[in-house]
Amino acid sequence: MANNLKLRVIGLPTAITDKLANHNIVTVQDFLTLNFIELQRKTGLTYQKLSAISTEVNNFVSPRGIPVSQLLQPSHAIFNGELDVFLKGGITHGHITEFSGAPGLGKTQLCLQLAFSNTLHGGASNGVLYIDTEGAFNSSRLLDIAVHKYGTTTQEELESSLNRIHLWHPHSLKDIIDKLISIEVFIIKERIGLLIIDSMGSIVRRDFGAEKSVERGTQMCSLSSSLKRIAHTFNLAVVVTNHVTAKMETSKDLNGGSTSIPALGPSWSHWINSRLHLFISQNARRLIVSKSPEIPEIIVNYCISKGGIEIQSGGCS
Repeated sequence: MANNLKLRVIGLPTAITDKLANHNIVTVQDFLTLNFIELQRKTGLTYQKLSAISTEVNNFVSPRGIPVSQLLQPSHAIFNGELDVFLKGGITHGHITEFSGAPGLGKTQLCLQLAFSNTLHGGASNGVLYIDTEGAFNSSRLLDIAVHKYGTTTQEELESSLNRIHLWHPHSLKDIIDKLISIEVFIIKERIGLLIIDSMGSIVRRDFGAEKSVERGTQMCSLSSSLKRIAHTFNLAVVVTNHVTAKMETSKDLNGGSTSIPALGPSWSHWINSRLHLFISQNARRLIVSKSPEIPEIIVNYCISKGGIEIQSGGCS
């Protein structure tokens, strides 16, 4: 995959990438398959300049070792509260975690809470990339959580944390895939430790509906692969939200019924590592860990307060 990367994403000067592109040298593979004599003949660049470019390209695509300092960084993105106890530490780095549930149950609230917490407790990787696909990001609500959950009160504290959350509104699923292919420089520069896509389900439904199943499957596979690669390579936590869809059921008396299940199908379920599902039962909001390599399937009641999602051991504050 690295060989297909565009040279422009490596951070080379635009004048250089434009000059190379004029001679059909656009990707890493295009550059590396030519020797310096061929490159000099095609581009007119000096040996010294080509040597410097070659060093940049090789440093970027060579396999990265894990810095020892990374082993000392937090292994989870945390909410800093009872949710972390419930989740045995928080949201695991290097994994893809899904928050699923019907509208209005608090999926975005969880994302906002986790995002702000990461700016405070993310160690050296305290940056957040928040990909908002449906305009659900609410800055006023984020400030409420900052004040009531984390006690952030001064303008300086707020600005310091908010500047570490980078918000992006994609136009399509392909936009997200294209960005993830060339995101390495951004992750390193901004010290991203948490990547959120809210909502995965809505942008897939908007782009494809019930049709184009082959194209949808191809793009979802490409997206899933990129998310896995980024999570593993940079040891960051990836969180996506997903809506629910009705699953029809039949019984012996042929009376059809339905139940709600996370959308995007079984293939997507195999790509994610963990799933937290929000639902309502017996007039109570409930949160279940329905998939996890670390935690058994357990259910707790929760409520939504000014500070975000709280485990409901008593009343909500």
